[in-house]
Amino acid sequence: MTFLDTSVIIDFLAGDEKIVSLIKELVAKDEIKTTTITEYELLKHKTELKRQVAEKFLSAITVCPFDRASARKAALLFEKLSKAGRMINENDLLIAGISLANDELLLTRDQKFGSIDDVNIKIV
Repeated sequence: MTFLDTSVIIDFLAGDEKIVSLIKELVAKDEIKTTTITEYELLKHKTELKRQVAEKFLSAITVCPFDRASARKAALLFEKLSKAGRMINENDLLIAGISLANDELLLTRDQKFGSIDDVNIKIV
C-alpha cells in the first residue's frame, strides 16, 4: 500500500498528467491511502468546490489516523531532524510519522521531505 501526501493529491486533483498517470498505475496494482493530517489540509481549503472535490476523493480511499505508534515515529523524526538542523514543518512530521508507523511508502512532491533519510519516502 502507498500513502499519498497532500502535495500529490492536490496535483492529482488539479489534473497534473504525471501524477494522474502515477495514481492510475498505483490503483491498478495496490491500495492507496492518505492520513488524517492530509485530510485536514485538503478540507480547510477556502473554496467550497475544492473542498467538495477533495471530499469525494477522500471518500474513495483509506484515511489512516494519527495514533500512538505514529506519534512515536513523528517524535523520533523531530528529534533526529532537530539535531541535524534540517527540521520540516509539523504537519509533514505527522504525515511521515503515520506512513512510517504503518511501514508503507509515502509519495510526496514536497522537497522538504528529502530531509528524512528513509527509503519509504519518495519524492515524485
